[in-house]
Amino acid sequence: MTLSSPAVPQMSGTSPDTSPDISPNMSLTGSTRPIRRIGVLGGTFDPIHTGHLALGALFARTLALDELILMPAGQQPQKQNSTPAGHRLAMTRLAAEVLAAELARTQPSTQLIVSTREIERAGPSYTVDTLRDIRLDAGAQASLSLLIGSDQLVRLDTWHAWRELFDYAHVCAAARPGFSRETASPQLRQVFAEREKSALGVQSTPCGGILIDDSLAVDISATELRATLAHAQDAATPPANLPEPVWHYIRAQHLYSA
Repeated sequence: MTLSSPAVPQMSGTSPDTSPDISPNMSLTGSTRPIRRIGVLGGTFDPIHTGHLALGALFARTLALDELILMPAGQQPQKQNSTPAGHRLAMTRLAAEVLAAELARTQPSTQLIVSTREIERAGPSYTVDTLRDIRLDAGAQASLSLLIGSDQLVRLDTWHAWRELFDYAHVCAAARPGFSRETASPQLRQVFAEREKSALGVQSTPCGGILIDDSLAVDISATELRATLAHAQDAATPPANLPEPVWHYIRAQHLYSA
């Protein structure tokens, strides 16, 4: 597995349907040319933590990803007062080295990329715009997946132009402990029912599906982690759930101090 930076791929959409009985290396046209499989894991990453890395590693394996993109968000309309983008990008690159070492053992065919696409974009960062751009770069046949936690999945209908996400990508969510579909709105539960696919269905189609994986069982709150960091600057070891290189960077830069 190789670790790259900031180059980022992209592609375009199809309508969802029941996954046909085809190989993950066969396109919808029946071609046996391997389908490029790309996963996008974005977020504020304030700070990036082991839960993010576990989610990325999970879907790298489950979807047999060719490329896993870590993408720190730029200006997020739903979040204010985030740590400056330069620091969040630096922490993401350090965490990516940790994830790269794991993927080298467990999923060596996956290329890990840290993207500055959203950070460099002027104005608000909307996921739908990012996926549209990536789709254009990657082409119409690539399998593109947006990787999120179930806490985001149940709020998906609050996102800007959320229905258009499926025109460009699949949405793959890792369930947190206690996750229930019943916490989602009725319209979102209907979308789950209409669009749910297997891992093979996601691998073998460009976009439009939903995959919910309940095998991870990781529940880490960035808010709680920041609160811990505010009182742990002099601790001898990193707080739980924080990659050690990220911890050293936070201490050196005096981030999240009380």
